[in-house]
Amino acid sequence: MISGFTRALASVAVLVILLGGCAAAGQSAAGKAVLDFSRPPNQFYPARLVVLDGNNVNAPASRSSFWVEPGVHEIVIAAAIDDRTMVSGPVDRSAGTDPGRTTIEVEAGKRYNIGAQLINERGDWEPVIWRITDQ
Repeated sequence: MISGFTRALASVAVLVILLGGCAAAGQSAAGKAVLDFSRPPNQFYPARLVVLDGNNVNAPASRSSFWVEPGVHEIVIAAAIDDRTMVSGPVDRSAGTDPGRTTIEVEAGKRYNIGAQLINERGDWEPVIWRITDQ
């Protein structure tokens, strides 16, 4: 059986850890930008960050926001395009180019909402920044 004092001490310890974590998160986020892959409006398609500056992104598919330093970044995204009415046939990737690879320049204190946009009926697409907001 846990005494009242032990329970109170454990609660204070948890609170200190949580507050310390929040302070550390605030410090690490200062001066950074956010790449946001949350659900886009209907005219665009969802995307997911796969590679950031040459490094594979090992994050759950449910993660939609990534803090980055200001400056130029190379990203590779995967698009979730499953609209058969917009795509008439298989996508031709014989040219060897990756439609999801692009370079983006970001500013500190900004949030960049990123998705995918179809550019023709063949299913070709490109990354799109559909909104930029202050954090």
